Amino acid sequence: MAQIPDLLTSFDAGGHSMGAGGAFYATEADTLSGYYNPAGLGYVDSKQIGATYRNLPSSKSFVGGTLADPVRTTVGQSGGRSLTHLGIDVPLTTSAGAHKGTIGLSYTLGGYIDDNGSGPPNGLPSDVDNSFTVQNFREHRKSRSDFYTLAYGNTNAAQTMSYGIGLTLVQQLTQFEQTGTAPITLPSVSDTETGVGVIAGLQFIPPKTPNASLGISLRSPITLKNSLYGKIPARLLLGASMRQDAVRGGQDYIVYGAQLQEFFAGESTPYFDRSNQAVFGVGLEYNHAFESFRMPFRVGYVSSPGGGDGYSSRNTFTFGFGYRPNNNYYSIDLNWASPQGGGYDFGLAATYRFK
Repeated sequence: MAQIPDLLTSFDAGGHSMGAGGAFYATEADTLSGYYNPAGLGYVDSKQIGATYRNLPSSKSFVGGTLADPVRTTVGQSGGRSLTHLGIDVPLTTSAGAHKGTIGLSYTLGGYIDDNGSGPPNGLPSDVDNSFTVQNFREHRKSRSDFYTLAYGNTNAAQTMSYGIGLTLVQQLTQFEQTGTAPITLPSVSDTETGVGVIAGLQFIPPKTPNASLGISLRSPITLKNSLYGKIPARLLLGASMRQDAVRGGQDYIVYGAQLQEFFAGESTPYFDRSNQAVFGVGLEYNHAFESFRMPFRVGYVSSPGGGDGYSSRNTFTFGFGYRPNNNYYSIDLNWASPQGGGYDFGLAATYRFK
């Protein structure tokens, strides 16, 4: 009884880490840091802009059972494509040129579902007593969470620890519509609301393991004046990554990572039920050196259980690769994911660094 894939809170905007199961978001330093862990901004030492472009997963459901107690069987689809992240990081310096932290401003799509359902050819019974039948039954359920974040991060003098804090404004679109021929009025509701939250985080490099990095961040719940989706859950993010050097005679290196996102303190409504949810990702990246560039190859896995009644798990295998010229002015990443519920995900990420 698969139902709508749960991307209300665990949507991956398609950044560099997407191909590695999202395992590095808590410990990276890029334009996505403001959304995942603003402490990463402390390690950004040059002005950079970043963008991601990916598909927006959709799903198609067959609605059985009854109108009063529907049973949905869902197949995932790839959906359309859109810009899902755009950000800029600007380091701050003193008059003497000393680094004073980095400010990041970003837009990130952090939640998205789009499900189209249809009933049986002979109509959908209203209830177990079959008081009436809804002919040509159709159902559309959609939710989209757009996050706009302003954040700041800085490191200690030894650069072994970084801290960050940010303010995020979310615009939440929610829609629920049922149509068909019936003696009653079927629901058709749509709402767009905004809310404000706070995010704070830390990154830490263990003194005896300089090739390792630990990250933690916490985003507050975000209250909405919205009858369809009352509160965006809080998110606790924990992640760790480790770099192994001296591969292939010292020319290559491997990065391993794991990440856990715990979503909690959300709020359920009749149309979008929420419950606590733990999303786990693990992956690795092999960085292979060529004569004038470096190419990272990635593989990973994401376990995303259902986050409420009517939302199934969305477990996903991921893979991808990138391009890094030796001058390091820009980078390009292509990533894919293969959800077990059907469809596929695609992400294109690009970063340009000003020297």
